[in-house]
Amino acid sequence: MPSQTSTRPASDALAADLRKRLRGLAPALVVMMRQVMRLHAAGDRHGFAFELTRLHQHAPDHPEVQFWLGVLHTESGAWTEAVRALSLAAAQRGDDLPLWTMLGAAQGNAGDTARARQSFQRAANCEGSASHWLKLSIECDRQGFYDEALQAVDTALRLDRQSAVALLQRARCHKALGHAEAAAADCRSLIASGRETARAWFALVDLKTVPLSETERQQLDTAAQRPNLAAADRQLLDFALGQALEDAGEYERALAAFHRANVAARAANPWNGAAFASRIETIRAAFEHPPIAQASPQGREVIFLVGLPRSGSTLIEQVLAAHPAVEGASELPYLGQVIEAESRRRGRPFPAWVCDASADDWTRLGQQYLQLSARWRQHKSIATDKLPDNWLYVGAIRAMLPEARIIDCRREPLETCWSCYKQLFAPGLASFSYGFDGLAQYWQACERLGDSWARSHSAHVRIQTYEALVAQPEAQIRDLLAFCELPFDATCLDFQNASRAIRTPSALQVRQPMRQTSTRAKRYGPLLDPLRSALQRAQAPP
Repeated sequence: MPSQTSTRPASDALAADLRKRLRGLAPALVVMMRQVMRLHAAGDRHGFAFELTRLHQHAPDHPEVQFWLGVLHTESGAWTEAVRALSLAAAQRGDDLPLWTMLGAAQGNAGDTARARQSFQRAANCEGSASHWLKLSIECDRQGFYDEALQAVDTALRLDRQSAVALLQRARCHKALGHAEAAAADCRSLIASGRETARAWFALVDLKTVPLSETERQQLDTAAQRPNLAAADRQLLDFALGQALEDAGEYERALAAFHRANVAARAANPWNGAAFASRIETIRAAFEHPPIAQASPQGREVIFLVGLPRSGSTLIEQVLAAHPAVEGASELPYLGQVIEAESRRRGRPFPAWVCDASADDWTRLGQQYLQLSARWRQHKSIATDKLPDNWLYVGAIRAMLPEARIIDCRREPLETCWSCYKQLFAPGLASFSYGFDGLAQYWQACERLGDSWARSHSAHVRIQTYEALVAQPEAQIRDLLAFCELPFDATCLDFQNASRAIRTPSALQVRQPMRQTSTRAKRYGPLLDPLRSALQRAQAPP
């Protein structure tokens, strides 16, 4: 237990920093400011906002007051107001690392990525604690500034070499930048020291290109069988163990581990198949008659890649990103954000308002998407957007950005669904993937709606299968580029050499030369008959 003497310097430094931040406030206002901080720390949002508003009336220009106004607006998602308040604070505090980090995050969320990057660079020129540098790394990572994220977390680790969270963050950055061995080294360091072992094992196995030694596999097996594991740790270890056992050819045990992991994931992320089916039918009906055409078509500068996760979209994007005219932007959130904002404006969920949208409305929404995604076209004329769920919005894409190209990425259904089942997705995403029936239903809906989009918009929607691409890479790549109205470029044949950051589960796999095919599901033989049966049931006529 730390002694009182050892903790006093840290507390003294915090107190001195707080006195510096409150300098210029009258004593009565200092008391009010401390109350604002206490209410925020206690999670009393109403009291926090009320007292902060009162304080702002007395000291509207003080940087600490403006900082906390920025916190209030950030937590409310009011990004424009957050940027305004934090900018006023930063103008008076040029050396405040946490402030510049928060300002950069707000600017990025407001769609101003150029200024966000400038703010992050200002933050990197300040002094701060290890936790401040870690926060900067995480925010840079979220905004897609991966080199800056790596530099920031390196600084955090120089200040605190024992930070397990920082080591995990650095492994994440290394993975995105293609540094497989460096990412593995950070994971193994944590495992060896017994810190954050569940997350470290999961991250190590999730690299997918760095094999475990036999000793490591046995260590992972032992770790996953420990009693009294926290539920979240057990889930991570079961996903990791399943993959390790599959790699070792122990398919029955691998399947059992994946089943345990998915039961836990399904409990936390339940799938509502009936609601999903209703939503798909509503979308299909809304776009049965195409929206009114735009007078001035737009969208030539975007290529969308849609479909199920694990269907080869990252490989196809890597091929396209090797072209000198294309920037691989990975999974962008902007299309859904634009549609959700329009739904809020109209007071009706998508697609209930589709029939009432005019050509000018669709043009406006397309322009909003282009503005939000503009940073990805600063150096190249075309950018990809490979958020898989955008298959639901193909009708909207055609109305908003009629000149955009859309690639429907597909792979053999058993392999695709099995690959999804083995993957732990971010919380709240892909809840369909944690059960065979949900996977089959989602796959079938995706393909049926995709077939409909392709029939109706054949000049702008291309179905691209993984199997065709790996069987005849040059012919398929030539056809793919022609569809995107891009001249053939031989660098696309050497896509694995394209230098860019990738933030998907396949980040390291697509940096390898193309292999003929991946048929891991078939190796399980009859063990996967329940998944095969679910896929057959889903294919029955609706």
